[in-house]
Order: sequence, then structure tokens, then C-alpha cells
Amino acid sequence: MKKKEKRMILLLVVIAIVIVAILLIVRSKNNANGKNNGNGRGENLGEFVQVLEDGTMLNTSDKLNDIKTFGIYELSNIQVTVQDGQTLILADVKNIGEEKADVAFVDIVFQDKKGKEIGSIGGIIGDVEPGQTVPFSAAGEADFSNAYDLTLKVTEEQQQ
Repeated sequence: MKKKEKRMILLLVVIAIVIVAILLIVRSKNNANGKNNGNGRGENLGEFVQVLEDGTMLNTSDKLNDIKTFGIYELSNIQVTVQDGQTLILADVKNIGEEKADVAFVDIVFQDKKGKEIGSIGGIIGDVEPGQTVPFSAAGEADFSNAYDLTLKVTEEQQQ
């Protein structure tokens, strides 16, 4: 090999080493900043998201732990999870009114940290006697894993 060819090969090897080093540095910084969720997608999951072993995203917002009162309903033990793009909300609903609450169609409205509405999921609360607590669940085809808070809006009550 000629001297020029050896220099060119050496130069290409050095350039390749520098590129690999830069890629490794960028990747390690992304991992250190929490921008890689371990699934190889390297996305930032958000401030209120914990990824469970099975890949389910659990909303960890402290605001969701607060007991919430909406008219005659009190929501507690709220849990929001997302798996495969579907949000599932589980909660306990208590009738804090003095009369039986008939079946009610509700919207669970999710909000970001600034209080801006980011979407909603519809649900149904069955008959609830005064003072009674019943389980509630609703699901929707959206990702609210990073919601900060929620409100409940009764859209219609069914009279029996």
C-alpha cells in the first residue's frame, strides 16, 4: 500500500470511532434524562408516568390521590393506567347526598398541570344509595397516562 492509502484508511477509522463515540454519548445522556423508557422508542413519557414490568403505564400524579367531590358524588382511590393506547380509570364512587342516586352517565375530564382540558372518557355510575360506595371503571381509546387531574361531569341521569 502506498503511504497516501494508509493515511486515508487511518483517517476513515478515526472518523468512524468519533461518530460511534458521539452516538454513545448522546444515547447515555438520553437515558440519564429519563427519555428512554426501555422499549427502545426513546420517548419522554412524562412527569406523572411510571412504567410497570408488563409495559402498563401508571399515572402517579399526587393530585389524583385527592378525594374529589362532584355534586352528590365523591371519587376516591382513583387509579389511571394506560396499556396499548387504552386508558382505564378505576375509582370508588360514594353517594354523599341524602337520596338514592339513579344511574348516571358521566364524563371523566382529564386536565394537564395548567388546568387545560386534554380529553375525556365516558362512563356510567349505577344506582347508589345514600352513604353507599360502589366501584367505578371506565375505559377509552386515548392515552391520559400523564394527566395531572380530572373532574367528573354528569351528562345525564336515568330516571327509573
